[in-house]
Amino acid sequence: MKSEIVIQLSTLLVLQLNWNQFIAAYGITVLPPADLLVIDPGFLGQLLIRWTLPSSLEMVNCSVRFQLQYFNTYEDRWTTIRTTDLSYNAQFDLEKDVRVRVHTLLGGPCVNGSEVQSPGAEVVLKPPDKGSTGSKIKSLSCVFYWREFMECTWEKGEDEPEHPHYHLFYWHREMEMTMECPRYIESNGVRTGCSFPGDSLLEFTEFNICVNGSSADEPLRPAYFTLQIQNLVKPAAIETVSLEAQPNGLFHLEWLPSEGRIFDVCLEYEVESRQTDMLRNITRETTFTSLSMDPSRTICFRVRSRVHQFCADISFWSEWSHPSCPSETMEIYMPIATETIMLGVLVSFMIMLLVLSLCLWSFRGRLKICERIKGMFYVPYKTKRSFPHPSLG
Repeated sequence: MKSEIVIQLSTLLVLQLNWNQFIAAYGITVLPPADLLVIDPGFLGQLLIRWTLPSSLEMVNCSVRFQLQYFNTYEDRWTTIRTTDLSYNAQFDLEKDVRVRVHTLLGGPCVNGSEVQSPGAEVVLKPPDKGSTGSKIKSLSCVFYWREFMECTWEKGEDEPEHPHYHLFYWHREMEMTMECPRYIESNGVRTGCSFPGDSLLEFTEFNICVNGSSADEPLRPAYFTLQIQNLVKPAAIETVSLEAQPNGLFHLEWLPSEGRIFDVCLEYEVESRQTDMLRNITRETTFTSLSMDPSRTICFRVRSRVHQFCADISFWSEWSHPSCPSETMEIYMPIATETIMLGVLVSFMIMLLVLSLCLWSFRGRLKICERIKGMFYVPYKTKRSFPHPSLG
């Protein structure tokens, strides 16, 4: 009995050595993965890709890993993953073809330290042909208000049948199964959207939605959407804004962040000022100072906010705050300040004229004194008279 076991082990060892030598010597093609499957667990686009090791490599003393490639329809390109696992989860648009292929990668001493790639095992799944193309809703628009609740609305399809009855289902990674819309939005007895409470949402992951339905004539073609809801946040409008006029012609604006569950450090603001022209400024502070360009005209301000790029890729601007304009006290105060400045300039100018006049008067007096001193010491110059020389002789 022991001799038979020894013979069998020796045979396996010889077969393994011969296989390794055969691969190294003749460059044999490695077999692709076996039993490649794409499984839909019902998560509205989150699919499970699964395969098994080729039977020819089960006893080979080599390192084996796999190269998974799937076509990412969201980015319109192939995505490549290298792994030693036998399964992988990926997100797909179920309205388009699902295309997956997996290669075996064989490396190690049996291929002289290099790596040999097998041909690819490939699977292509077509979307189900259910309902006419025109029965599918056109688009889905979602807004995450104040990070407290989200509303999604859709537009009817181009060939919407009479009396359609829509259903919305959703899923994210912390859910064990898909759920239907907790509260539908209706218009004239037809479902046109869904309202989600905050506790049903999950940020920074795929939030999958499917809108399908039926009618008396035919089923409606399903429409699938994958969202990142942290990019759909819209803050509430800013309500508390204060405006203060300063004597030097400046206006100081200050406000409080809007209510809601948005962190203050994630907000940036846009300040709009209107006087002769409309000006807008972006800031992450809750204060803003502006110079009045024309004191004779009223200047008004309003503010709105959004989540900035360090907390989300994109976001929605809030509604504008109510305009803040100078009060009657400010309007009276500003001209007084202007007249004071002009009066100061006029007085300074008159003082300068007076000083200049005094300087000129003093200079003129000094000039006369100099002329008198000059007269005292000045001897007029007279031309000498010419006398004849006495004659000789």
